[in-house]
Amino acid sequence: MEALGINHTLLAQIINFVILLIFLRLVVYKPIVNILEQRQQYIANNVAAAEEERKQAEALRQQYLAEMQKAREEAQAIIQQATKAGEEKAQEIVEAARAEAQRIKESALEEIAREKEKAVAELRDQVASLSILVAQKIINQTITPEIQHSLVQEFIKETGDLPC
Repeated sequence: MEALGINHTLLAQIINFVILLIFLRLVVYKPIVNILEQRQQYIANNVAAAEEERKQAEALRQQYLAEMQKAREEAQAIIQQATKAGEEKAQEIVEAARAEAQRIKESALEEIAREKEKAVAELRDQVASLSILVAQKIINQTITPEIQHSLVQEFIKETGDLPC
C-alpha cells in the first residue's frame, strides 16, 4: 500500500476515526439526542403551561372586570334607589307638614270663632246690664230679677239681629 502512497498510520487513523464515529453514534449520540428532545419537550410543555396560565389569567381578569362593572351598576342602582326614596320621604314630610299646617290653621280659626262668640255673648250681657242700670236710673224704680231677665232676653234678641 505504500506503493499507492497511502500511509498505514493514516489508514489506521481513518479506521479509528470511523470506529469512533460509530461508537459515538451508538453510545453518545442517542442519549444526547434524547436529552435534547427531552429538553425541547420540557421547554414546549413549559411554554404551553405558561400560555394556558396566561389564558386563565386573562379569563380571570375579564371575570374581575365584569364583576367590577356589575358592582358599579349595582352601586349606581342603589344610589338611584336611595335618592328616589329620599325624594319620596322628603315629599311625604312636606305633605305631612302642609297637612299639619292646615290642621293648625283650621284649629286656630275655630278657636278664634269660639272666642269671638264668647266675646260677643259677654258683650251682649254687659250691654244688657248697663242698659238696665241706665234704664233703672232713668225710671228710678226697682227692677226685680224676673223683669231684668226678660229685659235682657229681649235686648239680646234685638241685638242678635244686628251685624257685628
